[in-house]
Order: sequence, then structure tokens, then C-alpha cells
Amino acid sequence: MNFLSALSSFLFLLILQIVPIRPSFATTIVVLKTQSEIVAGAESMGVYITGDRRITNSFCKIHQVHDFFIASAGFYDTRAGQRLNIKEVVTRVARKSDPLTVAMNRSSSAIASALSQAVSDAREDDGLYNLLGRGSVVTFFFGFEDEKPATYAHRFSVMRQREPSKVPLIDSTHDGCGPQCVPADGNPYLMHTRSQAMDDFRSKNRGLLRDDPVAFVRSMIFSDIAANKDRSGPPVDILRIDQNGPKWIEKKPNCL
Repeated sequence: MNFLSALSSFLFLLILQIVPIRPSFATTIVVLKTQSEIVAGAESMGVYITGDRRITNSFCKIHQVHDFFIASAGFYDTRAGQRLNIKEVVTRVARKSDPLTVAMNRSSSAIASALSQAVSDAREDDGLYNLLGRGSVVTFFFGFEDEKPATYAHRFSVMRQREPSKVPLIDSTHDGCGPQCVPADGNPYLMHTRSQAMDDFRSKNRGLLRDDPVAFVRSMIFSDIAANKDRSGPPVDILRIDQNGPKWIEKKPNCL
């Protein structure tokens, strides 16, 4: 079965991050870094599209790959063996001996290539092609590097082209806070999917951000769920990583 047939025949996962064209869809992921630890959290709602039906389901969004973790939002596939399964893409190209930065760079190139090929394969289906063409993917990478916490985010979007016969080009941007990074204001470094509700929560809870990172991440995610019940929902998974290794604070039983 080719990639296009697989997309047309099975449930395809749609976790659309906020973009100008489709502002009503998103997923909720938060990654916070202090000088000694990382706290990451994600809600659980996924949106599946099959034909003209929209189906919601609960699934895991934070995954371990070798010695680091990833969490993704946007248009991707959770089925095994599919081109846009981000966890499989990263696992395939990242080597266990790679430093986090090297693994991230390898993964970034592979994700961009997979997204480009997925869009190209979908040209025979106008609806799917248009959906993929205006979608985006963001993948957060986080873990310890040189014995210090590091967090990064890579965002991928399809560039509009006048000639549809060309291989789709992918625009990639990134930001983050590596092992030597210390935020200027002394507060933890915070990354999250785009959401006005989370921006508002952050601006009103700077003391909680500084004093209790786990409570901040949990409360920030629930504030976004409350404001956007159509595309985000519980339960919430929360992971803490420090010098002693990763520890799940809250986790669904089926998450590895």
C-alpha cells in the first residue's frame, strides 16, 4: 500500500498547531528549563480525520528516544511504519551515541524531508494536498547535554510554490536554550505551542514559574484546555528530568 492510499484508507492523525490559516486547532505542549532540571507536559487529545468525520481520541505526546525526549505538535501520523510518524523518524536517524544537538540536527533534516515527501505524494488528492500544504509540524527536543539541561524546538512549514510539479520546499526555524544558556531575567526558560491562553497565563503567574515549575506547567496546560476544549483535553502527562534521570510526575498507563 503506498503512502497516499494509506492516508486515504486509515485514520490520519491531525494535531494542528495554531497557524494563521487554521487558528482554531492546536495541541498543548509545554517545556520548561531551569538551571538544574527540565519539566515537560502535554495534554492528550488527538484529532483524527477519516472522510468527512472528525474523531477525537487520547494518546501519548511525549516520547523517549535513546537518552533524550521529544514532543510534537502539528500534522503527523502515529501509525507504525508511516512516513510522518515523527517518533519513528527521529529514532531511525538519531544514534544512541549522538549528543543531543547532533541527534536534533539529524532529526530536523529527516522530518523536513518526510514532510516534503508526504506533500508530494498527496498531489493526486486535492483535499489532502491542500491540508498538508497549509499544515505545520513543531518538534520539541529536550534532555541533558554535557550534564546540563537543554531544550530546543524546531518548526517546519510547507512553502507555497507557483509550480506544483516541483518537490515541496520546507521552511524550518528553530530556537532553544542549550546547556550553557541562562535566561537574562533569571527565570526558567519556557517553550510552548502557540496559544493566547498560555501567553496570558504566563504573564499573570511569573512567581509560580520561578517558584514551582511542576505546578506552573500543570496549571498552564489546564488553563489552555479550559480555553480550548475543542482541541485540547485531559489527562495531562508531566515529566521531570534532572541529574538523576527522568521521572514521570503524571503519566497515562499506556505511555512508555
